[in-house]
Amino acid sequence: MPIVDTLHKSLLNKGESYIFEKDKADLISIVSNITYNILTESPKLVADVANGIVDKHVLETAIIKDIDKNKYHYGIFRDELIKKVFDFMFGYGELQQYIEDDEVTDIDGTKYNEFMIKKKGVKKKVPINFGNEKIFDTYCKLIAIRNGGILNENDTHCRVTDEKRRLRINVSIKPRNTSGPAISIRKHRIKSYTLDDLVELGMINGDIKELIRKLAFSDATVVFCGKGAAGKTTLLRAFINVLPEMERVLIAETDTEIYPDKPYCIEQRVKKENEGGRPVSLREIVRDGLTMSLDTYCIGEITGDEAWEFIKASFTGHRGLATIHSESAEDTFSRFLILSKGVSMQESEKTIKEMMARSIDVIFYLKSFKVVDVLEVIGYDAKQDRFLYNRLFSYKIRHEDINGQIEGEFVRCADIGDRLKRIFHRRGLI
Repeated sequence: MPIVDTLHKSLLNKGESYIFEKDKADLISIVSNITYNILTESPKLVADVANGIVDKHVLETAIIKDIDKNKYHYGIFRDELIKKVFDFMFGYGELQQYIEDDEVTDIDGTKYNEFMIKKKGVKKKVPINFGNEKIFDTYCKLIAIRNGGILNENDTHCRVTDEKRRLRINVSIKPRNTSGPAISIRKHRIKSYTLDDLVELGMINGDIKELIRKLAFSDATVVFCGKGAAGKTTLLRAFINVLPEMERVLIAETDTEIYPDKPYCIEQRVKKENEGGRPVSLREIVRDGLTMSLDTYCIGEITGDEAWEFIKASFTGHRGLATIHSESAEDTFSRFLILSKGVSMQESEKTIKEMMARSIDVIFYLKSFKVVDVLEVIGYDAKQDRFLYNRLFSYKIRHEDINGQIEGEFVRCADIGDRLKRIFHRRGLI
């Protein structure tokens, strides 16, 4: 397996030895050292076990030999030690318990001994300590390279996806990180939240749920916006899963994150330069999707010039769904404009704004896993250079704690306007 060979070369610097002091080491130090030794001496064995070519018992034998050779087993149950080595090699080691906890959504390590998780929307410190920076550096490289990334002295940051466990992983090391290696893991649920689940969790209320159902069964273009970790992808995923069963959907992503439960979804992601062959951008996927027989196409996260393709496609009658980062619901069009300007030079700013206003029907803004604003787009007033909205719902915040968690209540601000009435009427929804 090339990954292991690459890993082997990446972890070892020429002439460098891995020093281990038995009398000072804790369990994670021992596990890391055994892993390092096995990868140094038998990278092919690790590869063959990972691919199912060789039984794991052969690797267990090699691990036991290293344990006995270095007398690591005193005071430690051998079976526990072997399991921890396997977790370190093929799982997530010290982070494994949080990977397996369905209520944990984020795991962030800023240093080898500084970790926090987000559980049920609340951040908390966790007692994780990799022993020293060298061990944590080895761990970060292992995780990145094992998932198809490149991480070394020249490529000091990478973003990878563990599709089996549905994880998005960002890893960075020195010299980019002057404070040492860091890792950030975003977990996506194996089973999607339903709209009823989101009502129970307080992301939406019953009225917003019914609006979403009508939007899903219409041909409205909907954008979900907010800052990072606000719940945008969670709501988008729930939205996709209530689309009509026979509706064909193209899902275009930079990294796999949506994991739809709905049938008749075509899932595509970008092809990066390090994956071999010609790279494929998100913009290309969106553009090529317009030649397919699709009912809806979805961009997992708009971050670049694919914004213009989204606007053009929606302007010509295709139904679109997307997430995008923005400071507020009203800021969404400004964000689209910034991302579109570089590839829409033939159009005036006024024309682009008019196209955006006619393309996007509804904007959901999320904060701290709650929908805090729902806007029906009315149009664009060129004379006053402003977008016009009909605010359907808002969330009245009574309290916000130091972790950014908010408490309050949903408020219905207005009934749907003429734009949504026309859209819903076309599909017999009103």
